[in-house]
Formats: sequence, structure tokens, C-alpha cells
Amino acid sequence: MILHIDTETGWRGGERQLFLLAEGLKKHKIPQLILCKPGSALQTRATEVGLPTVTLPLKGEWDLASVKALRELVISKGIKLIHAHTAKAHSIAWMAKAKLPNVKLVVSRRVDFRIRKNWFSKRKYISDRVDLFLSVSNRIREILVMDGIDPAKVVTVYSGIDLSSSKKAGNPAYLRKEFHLDKDELVIGNIAALVDHKDQKTLLNAISLIETDKKFKVLVVGEGELRKELESLASAKNILDKVIFTGFRNDIPELLSVFDIFTLTSKEEGLGTSVLDAMASGLPIVATNGGGIAEMLSEGEGALVKEVGDASSLAQAYKTLLEDPKLRKSMGSFNKEAVKRFSVKNTIKKTELAYYSLLGEEIYSKGKPGEAA
Repeated sequence: MILHIDTETGWRGGERQLFLLAEGLKKHKIPQLILCKPGSALQTRATEVGLPTVTLPLKGEWDLASVKALRELVISKGIKLIHAHTAKAHSIAWMAKAKLPNVKLVVSRRVDFRIRKNWFSKRKYISDRVDLFLSVSNRIREILVMDGIDPAKVVTVYSGIDLSSSKKAGNPAYLRKEFHLDKDELVIGNIAALVDHKDQKTLLNAISLIETDKKFKVLVVGEGELRKELESLASAKNILDKVIFTGFRNDIPELLSVFDIFTLTSKEEGLGTSVLDAMASGLPIVATNGGGIAEMLSEGEGALVKEVGDASSLAQAYKTLLEDPKLRKSMGSFNKEAVKRFSVKNTIKKTELAYYSLLGEEIYSKGKPGEAA
């Protein structure tokens, strides 16, 4: 049996990837269990679709009570492999494995941050207890290897999306009414948490530099600790008439269908599945080359990719696409085809193969990697 561990209460890219993976493994008859926090979004969504869950407090990296309870759970359920999906999950699983030598440990790495230099971080990463790291981009793999992890223990498994979900958008007319968008007004959309590494400050600086006669609005979709600061910056730049902060939204497919251009201006990014969603919706992309973003995109064919923090170049890219409907259409069409290599089916298959490399056929109740039973 596979045990997935996630320590977050909210719903972001990592939780979505775990959820999609678990759904795929279920179809392939692989026994699994999801360990998460009580009342978390992951617990709610997993329960709704019949994915088995169990909860523990998972208070932090040094939650020794959860470590002990995890060890007991692994023994009682006959867990063969633990898959840690967050940094805190990695810590708790790493400590638990000290007395579980026969259990395999796989760690997903979704951020392109350098490994911290403190003793604990070094120990849990440069450790024989971790059997395999799954990095969601080649850039993350490079960083892990640079920081001392054996290259043979790091495999890139790109995050994936359910390509069928891009076809499920409802009628988005209500959004144009809600946000007072005129019929001839173009929309630039950004979907990301309002946190420092997503760098919406550069986005706002770039918007303030756009010189065009085209009517447009910018929808900044997401919530986070920097919202008030970003709203203040938009005010200082005199672009409050152009920028709308929507807060957290659940109607992402409908929002994507309203956008004419999608943008992500992160300075650090593991991969950025919001870009994949936009590509699947047939949108042209303006993005920075932060982290693994550029690995998804084809410069000049489906996207205009600029250096991190370069507001001036981003402004020119927005202007180019705002003023050229043919280019927007051709880039969007290119992306809709190019995104197919990031199907979640590929993510599931490659993750299964990683499990198989460690456990062989004992993880399957029927079938083999990539086969539905």
C-alpha cells in the first residue's frame, strides 16, 4: 500500500496534484491511503470521491506525536511506500523512517528554492532514508543536484493537468457583468497566490508602463499576505482603473474563458500549473523565466518569455499581444496542442514507474504500470 502525506490545510497546486495522482492510481487498482490534516481541503475533496483518508495533527516538522502515530499507522496498515508531498511531510516521514528501515520513502519537490543550510535540512535531504526525489521540473532537479543530492536519486516528473477539464467551462457572461468589463475590453489574467515569489509587483509595474490605445483590464486572481501591499502599489501607480483584485475564486475555467492573455511573472516557480491550464484553454502566455516556467513554453510560438523582474520587457510583450489579435489566436492554438505533453496521465504513469522501481509488482493488486485493471 502507498501512503500519501500532505500537511497543508488549503488547496493549492500541490494538493491538486496529489488528488489527481490518487484518482489515477485508484483506477489502476493500486492500494493507497491519504494522510492529511483534519478539516483540510484535501480531506474534504478526497472523501467526496471515495479516496480513503486518515488524519493526524501534523503540526510541523518537529511534531513528534505525529511521527509516532505515523509509524504505528505504517505498521498497522502494512504500508510499503510513503510518498511525502510537502516539506513538512518530508520531515515527519524522514523521522518516522528511522525505525522503519524496510519502508520506501519518495519525496515530491515542487519548489525551486535552494536547500536551507541548517543541520536539519541538510540531514533530511542528504540522507539514505530518502529513496527517491520526484522534481516537478528539470530546474528543480538541477538545484537538488547542485545542493549535493545524488543525481541517480532525482527524477523529473512534470506536474500534469486533466486536459478534459478545460472543456467544462460554463457560460462566463456573469463575469463580464461582475467585473464591469465592456464587450470590446481585452483581459489580461494572472492566477497565483499573492505572495512574494509570485512577484505581482513586477506585473503591476509592467502594467503601468503599457502604452496602447487598446482598452484592457487586468484580473489578479488569488489571495495572500501581500494583497494590501499590492493594492497600495496599484494605487500609487495610478492603475486602479485597470487592475481588479478578485480574491480567491473557485470558477477558474470560466475565468480562463474570459481572459485574452494569461500571465505569470514569478521570480521563483517549481513549474506553475496555472500556465498549463491557460495553455489548455487556448490562451497566449506572457511570462518570466523564473524556475521551471520556461520548460512549459515555446518562446515566440505560444508565449513571450522575459527575464525575471523585467517590467519594461513585459510591458512591451503585453502591448504586442493586445494589439495583434492574429498573434493571440495563433499562439493560443499552438499552446492548446503543445500542452498535451503535460497530461496528468503522463504524470501518473511516470509516478507509477517510480514506485515500481522501488517495490516491483507488489504494489499492484492487478496489472502492471500504466495498465488499468
